[in-house]
Amino acid sequence: MSFDQYLTQARRQDDLTVTGDWGQGRTTFGGLSAALALAHLEAGAGDKILRSANISFCGPLKTEAPCTLSNRVLRAGKSISHVQGEVWQDDALCTQVNACFGAERESAIEVAHPPLSTGEAGAGQRLPFIPGLTPEFTRHIAFSYVEGGLPFSNSKANHIKGWMRFNEGDQTMTNAHLLALIDAWPPTLLQKLKGFAPCASVTWSVEFVTPLNQIAPLQSTDWLWYEAEIRQAHHGYGHTEARISTADGTLLALSRQLVVVYDVK
Repeated sequence: MSFDQYLTQARRQDDLTVTGDWGQGRTTFGGLSAALALAHLEAGAGDKILRSANISFCGPLKTEAPCTLSNRVLRAGKSISHVQGEVWQDDALCTQVNACFGAERESAIEVAHPPLSTGEAGAGQRLPFIPGLTPEFTRHIAFSYVEGGLPFSNSKANHIKGWMRFNEGDQTMTNAHLLALIDAWPPTLLQKLKGFAPCASVTWSVEFVTPLNQIAPLQSTDWLWYEAEIRQAHHGYGHTEARISTADGTLLALSRQLVVVYDVK
């Protein structure tokens, strides 16, 4: 199924099964599992504005096996609401999303982020889908590298810059689409390795800076700009930060991830 079809299921039902073409190794692509949890909890949030999401990948979510989505309101205030979404499988918690919704309010403080320098949308070196080598889910997403190195290329760079979009879909872009695209990029650390080594996101925090309903409508197949940097890496863990924008440089989101890599046995 397409990403859009999975989101439709997540909004309407509690149980679903992810097929193998959305796999990442032996598990489901983490960006999809987080997006499913977010879509499920947003379905009951009405027109509230999503401000941030904190994601914990607690355990593997297998493909070709049923999973269950659930959510609960942790606290609903006049301005701020906190909602927790979870993905369960075989009585084990796989993915947890803590989402914060915040109403707009008047303030004397206005600091605008300058547009990111992006260049021509879609330009750069494409990361091809190679069966048996690249993760299965990457067949659904286009990546185009502008700066930085490809995974396992022994690159000296500590950053990545490039473009991303879904290859198929006819829906207006949502927060769930954006969340999945952000996680689709290979961890920035992988470019520094000489050969293959397992790597995984442990925790992930995303701040949604510009609400999607406050800019010109985007489609899920529109190019978005992505730039990430390794802030520090040691003792098998890496700390990375990323900025995501529209093609014209409008900042959409800020992302931070804690990544674990198993490059020395």
